Amino acid sequence: MSPRDRRPRRRRAPTPGSPPAPAPLALWKRPVTWLLTIVVGAVGTWIGAVILGMINQWRPANELAEELAGRGPLVVLDVRHIPYPDEGPGAYAYPADADLARLDAARPKDPAAEAGALDIDRSTWEITLVGTRDEAVEAVDLRPVLVEPCRAPVGGILEPNESQGASEKVVLVTHVDRPNPRMLVEDFGGEDAGEPFFATHKITLPKGEKNVIQVRALTAKQHCRWRLELDYLADGQRQTMVISAPGDKPFEVTGRADPSAYTWVYLSPIYECRTKDGTKTERLRITGAEYAQMVRDKRTCPY
Repeated sequence: MSPRDRRPRRRRAPTPGSPPAPAPLALWKRPVTWLLTIVVGAVGTWIGAVILGMINQWRPANELAEELAGRGPLVVLDVRHIPYPDEGPGAYAYPADADLARLDAARPKDPAAEAGALDIDRSTWEITLVGTRDEAVEAVDLRPVLVEPCRAPVGGILEPNESQGASEKVVLVTHVDRPNPRMLVEDFGGEDAGEPFFATHKITLPKGEKNVIQVRALTAKQHCRWRLELDYLADGQRQTMVISAPGDKPFEVTGRADPSAYTWVYLSPIYECRTKDGTKTERLRITGAEYAQMVRDKRTCPY
């Protein structure tokens, strides 16, 4: 049969008395639609729970405060040593029995924390505080309290630390080797530089919000060990808390000893000093006697 001979088929008319054909179900009435609705709803609920869980991981300030509430109105979250601030320390004093092979290889990222070194001249710390009360806690005074009288400076192994310039941060500075030391404003470009900080300021700690205080302790020629006492107002009364270095140890800083008192001295690489045979090195170590002679001769390199 050729295409021309094809005829369109005619629909058969329903016979008299036969029931009409059922009408197609509406989409919303079909079982597959119900199943998809249930699945999509369950997935949506699961996704919502996941998102809510993710949001809850970023804890609001109130939740952080509630978690810490049992520990008192004011909580010290962290005490961290700052190894190389722009203003110092002026140098480090390693213990006399420090591992020379390790020190010859590289200077530790934080000599105080990793090799038991003491900051020389100045020591900088960052303290993170959190208030836990609905009414903000107010820090009204912070002072160093010596655990014993300051002593002669520590010798050992000396490593100078060249300053990189002044910092733009406003920090609280205190002279721990002076009688009744107070926290002063060390803002070289501000009007309050050198003034007692807490005479005209206080630190407000709203519930759950972290507040970082940077403290720099200075000493002229002595070795001092101290803790910090923080006075604050909370629950309608003035209270005091003691802040220590990690491990519940006192903070420490030492003055610079006589050059000949050091067993070994590492010279700063910025002077590009060479060894006796002319070899270039980043970690030139000389004896304390050689260093003392170099200082007397007012030279930056020994050879």
